[in-house]
Amino acid sequence: MDYGAIVSDSIGYARAALVGKWVTWLIFIICSLPFALLQFVVDPKKITAVMIGGTINWEVFPWPQLIVLCLAGILLMFVVSGYLVRVYRGTTPPPVFDSWGALFLDGLKLVVVGILWFVPAIIAIAAAIALTFFGTHTGSAPVGPMLGAGVLLILIGLILLAIAILYGILGSVRFARTGSIREGIRFSAITETIQAIGWGTYILALVILVVLVLLFSVVISLLALIPLVGWVIQLILNPLISIFSARFMSRVYDHSIPQAPVAAPAPAV
Repeated sequence: MDYGAIVSDSIGYARAALVGKWVTWLIFIICSLPFALLQFVVDPKKITAVMIGGTINWEVFPWPQLIVLCLAGILLMFVVSGYLVRVYRGTTPPPVFDSWGALFLDGLKLVVVGILWFVPAIIAIAAAIALTFFGTHTGSAPVGPMLGAGVLLILIGLILLAIAILYGILGSVRFARTGSIREGIRFSAITETIQAIGWGTYILALVILVVLVLLFSVVISLLALIPLVGWVIQLILNPLISIFSARFMSRVYDHSIPQAPVAAPAPAV
């Protein structure tokens, strides 16, 4: 796998999707706006005072505004996810925002695929926390066995979490390519996909992606510290990360698909 070519292609794809396509870029910004506005709704001084006091005063939270912004952010998140589904499909040239109903539905299905992969890990970790809590706060049950079971469940949860990350990413691409939620969570099929790519090759690709995204995120976070306009800069630049990452994983997935053999040139007469 030529990682440099994939990185270069993903950067070019993100640039082609947004630079000069100001409507697409603006839609990304609008869809991210509700969650970005949460920082202006909640007064940090009041929240800090509540935390220091030790007693939670729920009245300091502006619940109507928070609920409206969160609901709007979740609904618009499905639209952005639907766009990324089209990127996962390998759409070339980069897609635009249209067919809003299909876009929203695809985004909703993509989120469902992601949640389904993480459900086992969440259940194991939640059970571990419950056992640990009851083991330390209940005098009727032996503490040692419950704490031991809790630690074991945490280890199992961490293993399931690693599996969810490794399989969930390619599962998202597989869902986009097949249009089926069931295919997006088919363990055996995704295992075959990883084996076709190569376990080492796939994990190294993920490491490269994580490093690049972290570096770009650090730059954006530093720019976000600029007074007054920093949060706007962050809103503008975040779509580049989303599209780059989706295109990168789409190209990685393509390496699991057998390439058609190149026909030999016809002999000269």
